[in-house]
Amino acid sequence: MAPQDLHNQLHDEPVRPFRVRLTNKSAIDVLDSGSVIVGPTSAIMPLEYIDDDGLKLVRCWKTVVLSHMVEFIDLDIKGNGSKRRRK
Repeated sequence: MAPQDLHNQLHDEPVRPFRVRLTNKSAIDVLDSGSVIVGPTSAIMPLEYIDDDGLKLVRCWKTVVLSHMVEFIDLDIKGNGSKRRRK
């Protein structure tokens, strides 16, 4: 995947949470587009979020090589904050 592909997904309007599927069959959920840092060949991605009095903070990060990103999948987020996969 090219850096522009991830950048476009992060700045798509309207901004929606999404899942990044990786070549090793794992996935990373991105709930806040501001929590991803895109570089020329890799991206720093959030692994775990915590809620601090209504403020969504990233607790753990992972650097992922862009060439290992296979696809983006939009996520539906219910009003209570739980995730439901969009079919």
